[in-house]
Amino acid sequence: MIRVLGVAGSSRIGNSHFLLEQAFSAIRESFGDKVELDFYSMVKKSYAPCDACHAHRRLKGECRIKDDFQELRDNWVRSDAIIYSIPVYHMSIPGQLKCFIDRLGNSQGYYYQELQGEEPSYKIPRLLKPIGTIAQGAHLYGGQEQAIEFMIHHALLMRCVPVSGDLHESYTGAGGWTGGKIEKNSIEALLAEGDRDARVTVRAARTLGIRVVEMAMIISEGVKATRSVLEREPLYFYRLKEGS
Repeated sequence: MIRVLGVAGSSRIGNSHFLLEQAFSAIRESFGDKVELDFYSMVKKSYAPCDACHAHRRLKGECRIKDDFQELRDNWVRSDAIIYSIPVYHMSIPGQLKCFIDRLGNSQGYYYQELQGEEPSYKIPRLLKPIGTIAQGAHLYGGQEQAIEFMIHHALLMRCVPVSGDLHESYTGAGGWTGGKIEKNSIEALLAEGDRDARVTVRAARTLGIRVVEMAMIISEGVKATRSVLEREPLYFYRLKEGS
């Protein structure tokens, strides 16, 4: 069973939710009950910014700030693969998602106690979770690629594997635009009208979902096949434990 976490990173229910639902729909059609899907919405959730308190060092990877971070963190950790669906804010990702990522990256370095010695040091194991990103904005050159690029860097820093859909519709992720419309259901409405760009965006989101799951399956089988080799490297302990 592959566990996929889908994070709708918008503060309102609209285009990001719709595109994530499209990715999930394609996954269900392709893999059926071989995949467990968890749809997480950031609507009405609260994530305080990281204040660099470094309390997570003595708290064994736990963030001292208590809000909705812990719920999403736990879902993130238990998942085999992640799909983010986000709107573009200021040529980048939404603030609430940035707050979550900042705290995730800082605290996870001290979360895996098996890697910590008597004097704990920042270590994130090779988590190898496939991560794909869907980004949509109001304008054609509105920052979709910059937002996706940021999320690719997030994947790499978390020792995960960035995944895109298929060329030529998805170079680094699934990007789309609303034709200048600001309504929260703009892409769905454009798709109903037969808009070409909306069709491409939806196809890219659906393909990305499938490729993320395929990569999770490939990695899972690869870990099993190379267990005797990976056991020599402590940074793979988490993946080996998950696959045992």
